[in-house]
Amino acid sequence: MIKIIIFIKFLIIVFIKFVEIINKMLYNVIMGKFLYKNITGLHLELTTKCNAMCAMCNRNFKGKIRDNLEITELSLEDCKKILTKEFLKKLKLISLCGVFGEPVVTKDLLEIIDYIYDNNPNVFIYLFTNGSYHDTKWWEKLAKSMKNGITFFGIDGIGDCHSLHRANTKYDKIIENAKAYISAGGRAQWDYIVFKHNENQVEDAKKLSEELGFEKFNIKKTSRFFKSLYESDSALDSTILPYGHHPVYNSNGNIKYEIELPDNKLYRNSTEDIILKLKKDYGELNNFFDQVQIDCQSIKTGGIFISAKGEVYPCCTVYQQVCYGSFFGVTDESELNEYKYSINENLSAFNKSIKEIVEGTFFKKIQESWSKKCIKDGKSKSCCRTCGNIYDSHSAQHS
Repeated sequence: MIKIIIFIKFLIIVFIKFVEIINKMLYNVIMGKFLYKNITGLHLELTTKCNAMCAMCNRNFKGKIRDNLEITELSLEDCKKILTKEFLKKLKLISLCGVFGEPVVTKDLLEIIDYIYDNNPNVFIYLFTNGSYHDTKWWEKLAKSMKNGITFFGIDGIGDCHSLHRANTKYDKIIENAKAYISAGGRAQWDYIVFKHNENQVEDAKKLSEELGFEKFNIKKTSRFFKSLYESDSALDSTILPYGHHPVYNSNGNIKYEIELPDNKLYRNSTEDIILKLKKDYGELNNFFDQVQIDCQSIKTGGIFISAKGEVYPCCTVYQQVCYGSFFGVTDESELNEYKYSINENLSAFNKSIKEIVEGTFFKKIQESWSKKCIKDGKSKSCCRTCGNIYDSHSAQHS
């Protein structure tokens, strides 16, 4: 009888393992793989240079630029090397948006845009900017270069209120540049991140955007406040204050004031209630991330990310997570899986083709991590928090 019970237990264990294997196989078939032939979108970071000091930007830490951030940019010649004519012809969408830098600071930006359109006149370009750099003549030139695209101006308030978040930018200069760009034929959208200090200006800003000729006024409900709920390393600004608050530092590293979530729930990210409930139910969000299934947006949309150093990643989120280990100084092991996978990997498009990188070992390691039991065993945390199948806080920023 004892032998029969032991044998039955053995069969149960074998069956459970078999089901796990089948589930992983089915998941990978349904999810698909990172394949070069499927790429139709590119998120391109042209530079790590920036004229601003936005409080919630990972570029900055306690009022200063992160010590080990490499200040660099892609030149026109660089782009010709890594963005081949064959590759550009594949693309339907290019997003020029900085992770650590402001795109319009790029010296060769106009020439790079012209190069892109010369090789693919049908590609649509999204350009994201704080708008507080260059004079009006330059912006008129940009309007002519942006033949098939739209520029998103990040303007978080009217007058002095704007720079409470976007420090070192000048509201009046931004409005002048936007007016010049629109008058010259450029298509523009006003992106407005809502905080407590500027929520009373939303309607006035929307009205102004219409008067100035912006095509759309977009209320942006940032998901960055959520970072304090799942990050705990002291090398990250998100860990300094409780949820709903973020510090703004002076150049000496002292907190000047705080920026806060808006009071009006309509201006908050719609996934907030889900995330707060998950934290309550699981104790720590890492416990939830351990079991969540990944629904990779990069695979679904055919997108990749290229950094200002010419390195290729599945997306900007994975890239930033790698940076936690490479130069942020983060030591929390739960934040370092992506960095560990990148060690000894050559992700430079100057040395390898984009196809070789996308179908290479790093991308495979990231995808294989999704089947691991938990973050402690190597599951990608950045994928869990961004592409988990329970909520999508990134998309909810614009809903």
